[in-house]
Amino acid sequence: MKETIVFVHGMCHGAWCWEEYFVPYFEQQGYTCVVFNLPGHEVAGSTKAIHFSMNDYVCALSDVVGKLSQDPIIVGHSMGGMILQRFLAKGGRCKQAILMSSVPPAGVLMPSLRVLFQNPGAFKFLFQANLLGVFNKYPHLMFGSNKNTEQYAGLMCAESFWAYLQLMMPISRVPKMVPMLVMGGSADALISVDEFKQTAERYGTTLELIEGGSHDLMLEPNCHQYAAMIHRWLENS
Repeated sequence: MKETIVFVHGMCHGAWCWEEYFVPYFEQQGYTCVVFNLPGHEVAGSTKAIHFSMNDYVCALSDVVGKLSQDPIIVGHSMGGMILQRFLAKGGRCKQAILMSSVPPAGVLMPSLRVLFQNPGAFKFLFQANLLGVFNKYPHLMFGSNKNTEQYAGLMCAESFWAYLQLMMPISRVPKMVPMLVMGGSADALISVDEFKQTAERYGTTLELIEGGSHDLMLEPNCHQYAAMIHRWLENS
């Protein structure tokens, strides 16, 4: 039996985003896979407002890791990538880390301004503290040109606006250094290629840039190739 992989989902998502493709793939490779819902994300498609902090989310990850007998591999997607960075900054246990389409260490201020400039209709939803409304109106921000967008968009849930505001805050110190893979799509509509490069530079690692990849890499038709990329890196790092 190989190591345990803990998957941390991102904003408005849930454990479901890993269960269709990534979990079966890595289980076939012999890994034990652990997926969980961040607080308030337990019900797919829920529009009920939630009010959790980034620290609540980091503590949720800490609780999951604390139940494991050995240090896991951790994959953090989008906001989950920042949760992972903050978890490591607090000395959290991790053997290897993968930042997938991750919020950069500098935070989401610049990505947010870029999204608003390109999609001005999002202003209304931000004034309402309704992040789910933004992604419902502009599903390409998450899914790009994925033909299954409607299927997945219906599973997204409300997000804590308080946690989103805290994502504006940059990482103040470099987290505990572990072998790290930074990966992102060249067509990601939320995080830019330059921001992926900045993340890789900050942590002294290389960037695996996926040509044409969207933000939700783990739900794309080619996602098995991306999972295989992670597997090769785990085997060789």
